[in-house]
Amino acid sequence: MKEEINIDLKKENKSLKPFIRWAGGKQNLINEIFSNLDLSNIDRFFEPFLGGASFFLKSDFNQSFLSDLNPNLINSYQQIKNDPNSIFSGLSEFKPPIKEKLYYDIRDKFNKHSGDQTLEQAIRFIFLNRTSFNGIYRVNKSGKYNVPFGKANPAFSSLEHLKDISTKLQKASLAFDYYDSINNSTQRGDLIYLDPPYPKLSDTAYFNHYTLDKFDQTSQEELAEFAQNQSQRGCKVVISNADIEDIRSLYNNWEIIECSAYRFISCKKEKIKVKELIIKNF
Repeated sequence: MKEEINIDLKKENKSLKPFIRWAGGKQNLINEIFSNLDLSNIDRFFEPFLGGASFFLKSDFNQSFLSDLNPNLINSYQQIKNDPNSIFSGLSEFKPPIKEKLYYDIRDKFNKHSGDQTLEQAIRFIFLNRTSFNGIYRVNKSGKYNVPFGKANPAFSSLEHLKDISTKLQKASLAFDYYDSINNSTQRGDLIYLDPPYPKLSDTAYFNHYTLDKFDQTSQEELAEFAQNQSQRGCKVVISNADIEDIRSLYNNWEIIECSAYRFISCKKEKIKVKELIIKNF
């Protein structure tokens, strides 16, 4: 019998860390982002490039609408929301050190069931994320996850951590959809956080490979137009993006704050410090 989720309302304001590693994630920047925002009197929150959900997990809103184009990612959040105990139980069966053969066996099963909205697929997704090379989510032209093995001693979330995330998710709606699907759902006073895949910083940069379809300059221009339309609707909009001239020119009438983060930009196990932007209209 599935154990019931006991929601502790006192925990809802907890600032939580992501349960996955996510290329381009904002965990190391989230405090700086929040220090530049006034989040008082905000009731509803939208995060349509969910990824590791650093923004959502640090915040507390009465209603949150979370979405992403990665169905396996959304399924993992949904399964944690529904049954964190079974997620923990499934991950606990993988005892470190993890062997490469096990990793590739799980990867084959994951690809065979890609897109399945099941508990088992969520466990595979989290396992692969924590044991893969640098936590990258990358697919080939056929849509198959192809990241190599990378970590024999992964750190999976504790049961308490998963339960805390589940509690926070009880006030959130989850959807597998493109960012512009929220276009007619937002209203004046809502907060929207946009963290799109970044433009490549070099020919070997790969941390923007979130989905099969890459986010090119045309996509960036369309996103900027979407953000402007939401701003005109009276929404509060915050955007994270790379500090390059093309991006600055798209938001030249917005408030732009410079920051920096360490990122993997090639297939080498090294990070470099890169400049990023916090772009906002309030």
